[in-house]
Amino acid sequence: MVKRRLKIRPVLVTLNILVLLIIVGFYSFRLVKYYLKENGKKNDGEVTLLVDVIIKKQSYVDLTKGLVYDEDEEVYRYIGDIEDNYLLYSGNMYRIVSIDSEYNIKAVSEKSLTNMYSGLEKGYNSSYINKWLNSTDEKNSGVFENNLHNSELLFNTTICDDVIKDITDITCDEENMDNKFGILSLYDYAKSGGKSGYLNNGEDFFLNTLNEENNIYYITSSGEVSSTELTTKMFGVRPVITISGDVSLIKGKGTLKNPYVIEENEINKLNDLYVGDIVEFSDNKFIVIDNSSDNVKVASVESLKDDEGNELLQKFGSSSSSYSSSKNTIGYYLNNEYYKSLKNNDLIVKSKWNIGKLSLDNLDYASIYSDNVSLNIGMLTLGDMYISDVKNVFTILRGIEEDKIIYVINNDGIIYGDFITESYGIRPAFYLKGDISIESGEGTLDSPYKLGVNND
Repeated sequence: MVKRRLKIRPVLVTLNILVLLIIVGFYSFRLVKYYLKENGKKNDGEVTLLVDVIIKKQSYVDLTKGLVYDEDEEVYRYIGDIEDNYLLYSGNMYRIVSIDSEYNIKAVSEKSLTNMYSGLEKGYNSSYINKWLNSTDEKNSGVFENNLHNSELLFNTTICDDVIKDITDITCDEENMDNKFGILSLYDYAKSGGKSGYLNNGEDFFLNTLNEENNIYYITSSGEVSSTELTTKMFGVRPVITISGDVSLIKGKGTLKNPYVIEENEINKLNDLYVGDIVEFSDNKFIVIDNSSDNVKVASVESLKDDEGNELLQKFGSSSSSYSSSKNTIGYYLNNEYYKSLKNNDLIVKSKWNIGKLSLDNLDYASIYSDNVSLNIGMLTLGDMYISDVKNVFTILRGIEEDKIIYVINNDGIIYGDFITESYGIRPAFYLKGDISIESGEGTLDSPYKLGVNND
């Protein structure tokens, strides 16, 4: 009798295939499970907290990039040139900076929302920036805060108040929690990766940090840390907000094209819009500059063009930097020829345009409120949001202690004084009735909000 030999190879192949199928099945199950957990349909009433979604992205291997946990400070902090920390709040894009030990989320605007003199040499609490950001009993304060929606989602912001003598030894031992809104410190910038990090946005902007000589630190457009002893320098202001850890995530993945969204806003009329939203009026696009009152202030998203599509350049005037509708001035052109060219100009509200002068002893933006002129069409001035978005144009900010100097936005987006007889572009602004209905659109350049008016 011949014994049959067991063929081992087919058995091993079969076993290997079974093992592979088990492994593939196991990981496929896990993949589907966690995909559905992150992206699947939620049960009615189920809430996803923004902070929980963010923390899931913690970096465990590469501690030089991404969301890194600092055990000493008990803080989650974004580091490096990352692209998954975008947050859309109240019409503006922010970058999430950190999560504190109480799980509150600190974020900073992606770009500067205005340019101004800082007053930081007096300390943050007494600065013009703090006054512009935070609404208090002080008159004309809180330009930023007064334009926010859903501010109940926010807590007071902790900012670093350390005096930094040596930029190789940057600390944050002195903290200030007196205000709801702040700006970045040198410590924030350094911890994010500095010039190589996501906070380097290609702009000049102020930091809330002084050196031992009371000079103000700021970041240059190339991302370098610099300081100035001059209080007459204007740089960008990037507001820092702190969001409650209890805030729910409505939608978004944290990318530029699909940012985190934490609020919903029903749009029915012009007063419902965020600052930063784009509307179409008289076949042109305008950005919402201020929506803190019954009427809504808008400004053109570009400078005026002539019939051939070239930038329209004019002189401000010949004798005075005071904006008015006097003949042979830019104000006369805007309130006559330009105003008459606009369709539905009956929806424009004649309003006060602040033309008060600053002085070297008082660079507070609120000084512009000391004088005004009532006209249909104006231009932007100190303290207005998005003032530097359009380049090579006039403002209506008068020169300091010189009646023939007017401030302009140059080609680099920097505000400086030039003679009223020099020619620059024109960026008109005006106030629209806040109860105008919104018919369609998404508030973007590609899909601006369409107003419920007859454009024929």
